[in-house]
Amino acid sequence: MKTLLQWFLHYGLMAAILVWAAAVGLMAYHLADSEWRWAFAALSVGGLVTIGGIFWIRTYIDGLTESSKKGSEL
Repeated sequence: MKTLLQWFLHYGLMAAILVWAAAVGLMAYHLADSEWRWAFAALSVGGLVTIGGIFWIRTYIDGLTESSKKGSEL
């Protein structure tokens, strides 16, 4: 149970954004002749870019934390 909670705390937001982007993408797919189709597709792509941004920020902050730990050990 502890690992599930830890996974949820680390990746829950990204999983929620991914599910949202998939749902919006499906709506865009089914709006064949609507003027809203490309707006929904753009929202879906924006959700995927948001997930990529979150991963990039996490790796950047982890790198800063590791470098500060190495600097304090010297």
